[in-house]
Amino acid sequence: MKRVWGLMAIISIILVLTGCGGKSGFTIFIIDNQGDPSVISEQLQANLQQKLGEEPKVEVVTSAMYDVQKILVEYAAGGHDIFILPEADMKQYGNNGSNVSLDDTFDQEKYERGVFEGGVFVENDTGDDGSDIKKETHLYGIPLEDMKMFQEVQYAAKNLFATIPVSASNIEESKKVLKALTE
Repeated sequence: MKRVWGLMAIISIILVLTGCGGKSGFTIFIIDNQGDPSVISEQLQANLQQKLGEEPKVEVVTSAMYDVQKILVEYAAGGHDIFILPEADMKQYGNNGSNVSLDDTFDQEKYERGVFEGGVFVENDTGDDGSDIKKETHLYGIPLEDMKMFQEVQYAAKNLFATIPVSASNIEESKKVLKALTE
């Protein structure tokens, strides 16, 4: 529990330091511990923009090097609408209540690798052990290997998952874009 509060304190400090000003457009952040996603960022961005039309304006942001602190900073800054990251990192952040359940948009059975017990925020002091987080099993991530658009750009890495952070500016729009990446 102390770890969750410590993570939330760090996130709060970073949010204050980075400013929470409004952003325009839609961003996807990709980090990979087994490759360099920057090699596909422009093609992915162009393909996705073509599929979605003019709105939302999509930007694909990548990290050429894998760094766990970079993931923390990117989650804390709250500036991205979809995260694509290694499975272990997705599950760690999901366990702390940082990812959105995708049950209402995607089939749990089809994407069973993305189903795990994660944290879900609840009313104050009504979660597990009196915390604000309750553990529930949901679909939190879609494996890249099952996503058509990543197959098309030949970057459907088995270790990567797409997930939506709770800080996404528009969760329904994020689900729409995630669906476009998948179908």
